[in-house]
Amino acid sequence: MTQTRQQAAEQTRLKIIQAAFEIVGESGYEDLTTNSLIAKAGIAKGTLYHHFNNLDEVVYAMIKSLVEQSLDGVPVEKYDSLAEYLEAMGEYLMSDCINDPKVLNTIYGFIPKGMKDPKFKKLAVELLEGACDRITPAFQRFYGGKLTNEKIDHAIRMVDMFVSGFCIHYVIFEDKNKYQKLWSEFSEMLVRFLEK
Repeated sequence: MTQTRQQAAEQTRLKIIQAAFEIVGESGYEDLTTNSLIAKAGIAKGTLYHHFNNLDEVVYAMIKSLVEQSLDGVPVEKYDSLAEYLEAMGEYLMSDCINDPKVLNTIYGFIPKGMKDPKFKKLAVELLEGACDRITPAFQRFYGGKLTNEKIDHAIRMVDMFVSGFCIHYVIFEDKNKYQKLWSEFSEMLVRFLEK
């Protein structure tokens, strides 16, 4: 089957994003250069700049792609309660943190850029909002119409903040039993907060 130009262009774009992710995930943002990217992607410099105006756009596309893919393995429709959803989310995060440390390296390496560099601050906000948006459907499904939007928003942000620290601790301490228990206790506390 012959690809259309548009399909080929999209595949090349995804190849560039994946190469950037591998470089950043393995070595850090400081090693993401035009030369390292074209070598890793196996493309010409002109091809890179045909798809992206600069490396900042590549970083933006890479972070956006990670946010869009996050929690794909935890579809809310599979669960009958927020507690079940949160339990599955915790398992997914622990599996993801260990199985692909490049994800954490990429996201946590980006956050300081978003705090220091005004051009990346907007993307950092989008990253955090995107993470919240990924879990919003679960809260709306189980508590929409029963609680104020403000309370639901606060609960969503609590999860987002907890996840940020949780993943770091889990990877550093490598104690699955302890962190499963901590996740479970956090989930129970959150459900109590929502139901009081």
